[in-house]
Amino acid sequence: MDKDIRFIARHYRKGLFAVEPALRRIKGTKGLWWTRTRIAAACTAAAILTATAAVFIHNGYFSTIEPAMPETEQNTLPTAEIVRVIDFEEAPLTRVVAKIREVYGVEVTDLPENPDSYVLSLHYEGSALDLIETINDILDTDMKVTEQ
Repeated sequence: MDKDIRFIARHYRKGLFAVEPALRRIKGTKGLWWTRTRIAAACTAAAILTATAAVFIHNGYFSTIEPAMPETEQNTLPTAEIVRVIDFEEAPLTRVVAKIREVYGVEVTDLPENPDSYVLSLHYEGSALDLIETINDILDTDMKVTEQ
């Protein structure tokens, strides 16, 4: 115990264990003013970056960027395998098939005898082949997709 007291007596300085100096050492010497300044600088930088992006988008800068793949490689997928989004809400099968033709650019064959008696509600994201396969499973039909 005498050893501990001697250590404290040798190293003690007035205010060394005070709360405020300790907090200043932890936070740094700049304090609250520095924190507010950093927040203001970050907000200003975010506003400038947002405004710059808006100007680029408005002026069409991003539309002039070349595609990553050359034109010849982009069109190698058959039309029926291109992924698109399509929605139906209680639509008769004839309207569904017409929309598939319009969106995917494919021809749908082997419709059932009375296609207007089939009604379909569906949100679908995928290829025309997968969509027709899904509709066949749901409605128990045997429709097929062919290229136009």
